[in-house]
Amino acid sequence: MEQVKKAFIEALAAALPGQEIILERPRSGEMGDLAYPCFKAAKALGKNPAQLAKDLAAELRLEGAGILAAGPYLNLRLEPATRARILLEALLGTRPYGSGDPNGEVVIVEYSSPNIAKLFTIGHLRSTMIGHAQAQVNRYLGCEVVRINHLGDWGTQFGTLLAAYKHWAEAENPALELDFPWADEIPEKLRSPLYRLFQLYVRFHGAEEEDPALREEARDWFRRLEEGDPEARRLWSWFREISLRTFNRIYQRLGVAFDHLEMGEAFYQDQLVPAMRRLEEAGLLVEGQNGARIVDLEDVGIATPCLVQKADGASIYATRDLAAAMYRKETFHFDRCIYVVGADQILHFQQIFAVMTKLDPWFQGRMVHTPFGMINLPEGKMSTRKGNVIFLEDVLDEAVARVTAIIDEKNPDLPAKAEVAEMLGLGAVVFFNALNDRVKSITFTWDRVIALDGDTGPYVQYAHARICSVLRKAGGDWADLARPVQAPTPDSAVVAYGAAPLPADLAGLADAPAQALLFELAGLPDALRTMARENMATALARQLLSVAKAFSGFYTNCPILWAENTAEVRDARLALCVATARALRQGLFLMGIQAPEEM
Repeated sequence: MEQVKKAFIEALAAALPGQEIILERPRSGEMGDLAYPCFKAAKALGKNPAQLAKDLAAELRLEGAGILAAGPYLNLRLEPATRARILLEALLGTRPYGSGDPNGEVVIVEYSSPNIAKLFTIGHLRSTMIGHAQAQVNRYLGCEVVRINHLGDWGTQFGTLLAAYKHWAEAENPALELDFPWADEIPEKLRSPLYRLFQLYVRFHGAEEEDPALREEARDWFRRLEEGDPEARRLWSWFREISLRTFNRIYQRLGVAFDHLEMGEAFYQDQLVPAMRRLEEAGLLVEGQNGARIVDLEDVGIATPCLVQKADGASIYATRDLAAAMYRKETFHFDRCIYVVGADQILHFQQIFAVMTKLDPWFQGRMVHTPFGMINLPEGKMSTRKGNVIFLEDVLDEAVARVTAIIDEKNPDLPAKAEVAEMLGLGAVVFFNALNDRVKSITFTWDRVIALDGDTGPYVQYAHARICSVLRKAGGDWADLARPVQAPTPDSAVVAYGAAPLPADLAGLADAPAQALLFELAGLPDALRTMARENMATALARQLLSVAKAFSGFYTNCPILWAENTAEVRDARLALCVATARALRQGLFLMGIQAPEEM
């Protein structure tokens, strides 16, 4: 399609010298494959947009396509055989469909970034999978991507944990084991020391509401940690090790990977003093209330100053983010740094970006905050401090259990049943997250998250499995043509396929349902670019649903293995099945979802 788009743009540019040519995608293939809105050009030329469209339709010609006016739009509509040939050539080759050549752009994606000593909740899914999808699509489009997990492994919460451990665990249960008679009845993941740390954290915040003196005790422990107190550092290292064991297990289950898993806040401790010195030498630091040090940002329209050091000399979140930005420039020389962090940190990142631009204009426009809404419970916002959270592994396990029950009912003899249930259960949860606009908050309900029909991940996965079933029944090499040459891993954004033959006769794809499917397949590259531009997977999720629905129409109305089909019709339709399976598997993989071959 890129060659057709280029030819259409060149023809328009020749007919409208000096005008900006921006093409759109029509809502359906019946309207055309590409559309040029004539509004701006008509205004510049003093013409009516609809009349300009008619004039251009009468003037322009492109081989294999019709050009027609549709009100103020000029639409290009490919001939059925041309559309089929262009799409199948792209999807059946070895070049990943819609991918880009290496472009030299270095993109840092900071995502997931959980706090040490806290269990993953359903809320952590958003940053983890939004960021994973962004890393994948930017790699797919040709960028060099650096994937960073900016662990919350430093800060005042560790003073809280240290104080809580000393108060309620060290003397009676130093190994943080579950020490009550019914411990064996507790799920394995909740028998871990990490769960006990979570309990201590919740208990401390409940106790400090009754005894505010505990807050000062927590601050003192964090001060000792920053000053290198051996006992504080010993416990901190242990809490960190406990947490990473659990985090890594969850990342492996989700198919998520990082280039720098442990480059968290603590990594920058030895860079805080040099960072503060740079700010001071640049004349940016001023004294705030009670002796704290701040950067005033009123001159750039931010009323709230950026606090970078507390009055007692302790660093804060902002200090460490500023040091991280300086380090990333010197180390990675990035073109973009995408921070996948919740919407409650919008002001924080406005401040950080403003400070860095004041310090060094190089940073202007290179740092991007990708905010997302929270996942709330029906009764309100989740809170780790209060303990009213839903653990991510509980959601994943429940999703898999519900899928397993459905498989037991409908297809009990399914091979690799447990593996397929895991794919579908995780696919339901991850796709639900991807389909929802990241900016909006989501209210968590089991029925919404784990729905297996409608606009869901399992619906798209089922389309892929149905295609694979058709290809197996077709015999020959057809099933192998839809199978990757090697199992894809999170360290690659590409699902690699071998070349598949393009049938010489594509007349079997002239029917409207086949053409509708081809039209939706043509929309995937635009969805990928939108996904990268908007920093969310919603466009891709919606386009995959459109492809899956169009395949259902094709499958129902264009018999593929019908005995009365000619060999030419059969082969053309099977080739379209292979192309569709490849596109679905690749698109799902970019979001972190596997595509089963049987369901």
